[in-house]
Amino acid sequence: MDFNDVKKVVGDTAQKVVKKSGEAVEYGKVKYKIYDIQNDINKIFTQIGQDVYEGYKGDYVNDDIPNKCEVIDAKKAEIEELEEKLRELKNTKKCNCGRITSKDDAFCPACGSNF
Repeated sequence: MDFNDVKKVVGDTAQKVVKKSGEAVEYGKVKYKIYDIQNDINKIFTQIGQDVYEGYKGDYVNDDIPNKCEVIDAKKAEIEELEEKLRELKNTKKCNCGRITSKDDAFCPACGSNF
């Protein structure tokens, strides 16, 4: 192996490392975004609980609860989109049964469904 071959191998390896580190950074950003959205959902759940309790104590129903539930639904949909992005980054897919499997699998190992 001459110097040019070594140089090419080192260059190719460096490019792969840069690509993988970029993917890891992107993965981390998506995971943090999911964590952040889940915290928002937990805060809304707490607000709903307080609203229900205050309604119980005051014999009234807070009309804002359905709106808060819709916000939670929208945030959960956003989390599902971000989780799909994570599956793409990890080269996996989600079966209808909920199992996460490799994109290369022709059948789900849990339920046997074909992809």
